Amino acid sequence: MKRLFIAAAVLLMGLGAQAQSGQFKIGVNVGLPVGDAADISSFTAGADAAYLWNVAPSFQVGPTVGFQNYFIKSEFKDAGGENFNYIPLAASAQYSIVPEFFIGADLGYGVVTSTGGGGGFYYMPKIGYQQSSWEAYAGYRGLSDEGSVSAINLGVNFKF
Repeated sequence: MKRLFIAAAVLLMGLGAQAQSGQFKIGVNVGLPVGDAADISSFTAGADAAYLWNVAPSFQVGPTVGFQNYFIKSEFKDAGGENFNYIPLAASAQYSIVPEFFIGADLGYGVVTSTGGGGGFYYMPKIGYQQSSWEAYAGYRGLSDEGSVSAINLGVNFKF
């Protein structure tokens, strides 16, 4: 797994060196847990930051990092349960179908920061609408190891 991330980092640095320009994005998201996560969590919210380089017309890639929190239901909190949260460390790719609409995906590793630690494979396919200074998207965000924690998310990013 370490080799995969080292190879991905080297690839991203190489792509960045060839790219002409890039764009910093920072945003927030909310979501509804699905699958097993929906049994114990009522909703999720988080924040993300990314820097994407233009590597071809209408195509951008770069690193992304964030923080995602799953808020547990009150009956589990009353029993001493805690919220589940993790930090996604990923590579992000985005393709503009037309100037206003895009498809994309984030792939990487999610580091669990709540009790128990650990981590697993992080993924988020997404579609969205964009303008020059912002974008809104819908995606399916997940963290998978021996089980999975996933949610349907809506988010907004501001571009700088």
